[in-house]
Amino acid sequence: MTQQSVYAIVFLGIFLSLIGVAHALYRFFKLSSETSRKFLHVSGGILALCSPLFFSSHKWVLILCALAFLLLLFTYLKSWLPSIHQTQRKSIGSVIYPIPIYLCFVVAMHKDNNLLFYLPISLLTISDTIAEWGGKKWGTKSRSLMNSGKTIAGSICFGVSTLLILIGWGIIFRFRVQQIILIGIPITLITTVAEMVSTKGWDNITVPMVTLILLLVLINS
Repeated sequence: MTQQSVYAIVFLGIFLSLIGVAHALYRFFKLSSETSRKFLHVSGGILALCSPLFFSSHKWVLILCALAFLLLLFTYLKSWLPSIHQTQRKSIGSVIYPIPIYLCFVVAMHKDNNLLFYLPISLLTISDTIAEWGGKKWGTKSRSLMNSGKTIAGSICFGVSTLLILIGWGIIFRFRVQQIILIGIPITLITTVAEMVSTKGWDNITVPMVTLILLLVLINS
């Protein structure tokens, strides 16, 4: 058994444990499905962000993401795990969540630039969560957008958090201030629009993939 395979088993075990914790929060601690679902969303995203530190081959990430996708799809179709899949509005976001993780990982590995993984998955993990939190907290005081369930307040929260995350990664990757501005402004604006118009959980794909594409264009320009 190789070291990489051991890491894969550990990652899979942690992911299954996180699902177990999310279900326990919902069933035994009586937290809402939205809360338990977001727990898995954030904790799973943090786990995914650790993958470049452990995996030197994309095949192990592919295997993990494929297993996660199949498990989430099966439980979704069977209406199992309401702690993860039950939402106020119909959403497949929990099912498609692993897809952009693998796509960003393989592109980042091919381009030898981990920013292509860290930034899209950070926005998927953090900005999306903050947008939902902000929308629920202040959304009643702002208008809904196109009857999509998205609110102006949520979109503002998404944009602000995205810009802050961009600045943070820009500093870590030693970008000049001018680079951070030239990359940060268009990514913030365009991903905010992508999140705003993506319904039924599709922002779990559109946000990281739009971020990845924009990074590829702006870094090479």
